[in-house]
Amino acid sequence: MPAYVALLRGVNVGQKFIKMDRLCLVLQELGFSDVKTYVQSGNAVFKATKCSSASLAESIEERILNDFGFEVPVFLKTSKELQNIVEANPFVGQKDIDQSKLHVTFM
Repeated sequence: MPAYVALLRGVNVGQKFIKMDRLCLVLQELGFSDVKTYVQSGNAVFKATKCSSASLAESIEERILNDFGFEVPVFLKTSKELQNIVEANPFVGQKDIDQSKLHVTFM
């Protein structure tokens, strides 16, 4: 079963608040396993049967709308896709760059 990373846009800032234990429960109820969240970030990692990222993201978005009453765009990548993005960073391996300070930003 592939691992997925879900980034929920705009959660826990302003009016869109979701407790991470509740998000874990929602994702488990959708049939995902090994669900973990990171602090109050709105980010989650889970395993799911192989499916398109778009359909998984849509399922999460619909469930959040139904359970919490607001829309949240969900950006979803497989762990392999995320690993490829990190490895493609043009600054990785440059000796004059502090590798611990590199970040990836999605717009």
